[in-house]
Amino acid sequence: MMKRVGFILGLMLAVVGLSAQTQIPNANFEQWNSTDKGNAIPKYWHSFSDGDCQLKGIYSWGCGPLKKNHSNRVTGHTGYGCEIYSTSISGNLANGVLTTGQMQFVSPDGNSPENYTYTDKDNKMGHKAAMTFTGRPDSVYFWCKFEMKKPSNVASAKFILHGNVSYRDVPTHTASTAQKGKIGNSYCYFKDPNDQKWHHYKYKFTYYDEQNQVVKSTSLTPSYILISFSTNKIAKGGNSGDKLVVDDIEMIYNKRLSYLNIDGKPMPGFNPDITEYTYACDDPTRIPDVSAETQSPNATVSIEKSTEQILITVTHDDGEKVYRIGLRDEVAGK
Repeated sequence: MMKRVGFILGLMLAVVGLSAQTQIPNANFEQWNSTDKGNAIPKYWHSFSDGDCQLKGIYSWGCGPLKKNHSNRVTGHTGYGCEIYSTSISGNLANGVLTTGQMQFVSPDGNSPENYTYTDKDNKMGHKAAMTFTGRPDSVYFWCKFEMKKPSNVASAKFILHGNVSYRDVPTHTASTAQKGKIGNSYCYFKDPNDQKWHHYKYKFTYYDEQNQVVKSTSLTPSYILISFSTNKIAKGGNSGDKLVVDDIEMIYNKRLSYLNIDGKPMPGFNPDITEYTYACDDPTRIPDVSAETQSPNATVSIEKSTEQILITVTHDDGEKVYRIGLRDEVAGK
């Protein structure tokens, strides 16, 4: 009987996991499809080796070198991390790139709109280069360490939430100009601190409506997330041998309250990180009025009241945070 219960519970959890994907799988880079030099690639991620190379003429000679990944498994912030590095291919500099999508190469011009990374939702290349994702995070945190030839180099990380489309991240696109289907994004550009230490980067997400205009919040649920890390924000930028190590990517869902008022006044001692409170009532038969607002525009709040306690529940895509106010009879002293 216990095995049957365990099986059913496991099945239920699996169904929940399929319906809601709010964190990046293998975001700590502990799982690898291969760790061989030249072929090292973390599970669920992609790079040059499975890129769609459509270069023609003499440029097609570059398709051979593209069949090796520019990534290695190395010691990370915790456990392993993924090191990406730039290299020279047929005399042309190629940035180190790590992506959840499919890389396409059509032109030798690194800034060509024909070269882009995209979510291959229909799996036309057979690499499963499409990461399902349903969350609407407020921020993304990740750790990086640089080893650049010139400290002035600026690396990039792009996180693009989109609907059920084969979304393309074209070099000429900016955060505000892109194809339809984008729901939100976080464009991250960060400079080498030139200290060879791990640094924690934190960037906010911006959300858009169907006309690609910035909105405070969105009711749209993403279908996929397209992520791309690069050793340089400029195509063919930097120097051969530039390295960037990535580790421990975390999506942040803010479930804190911005304020909590009781009977029209701020809750005494309110701190958005503290969830347990006591409130003295002069009339034990009256339930106080409570109002609250979330810090995140993509979170919701609900209030449940009784003569003994008030529960304020903040719900976000990855779960709940509950604030509790215990009601005490001020006259009786209990």
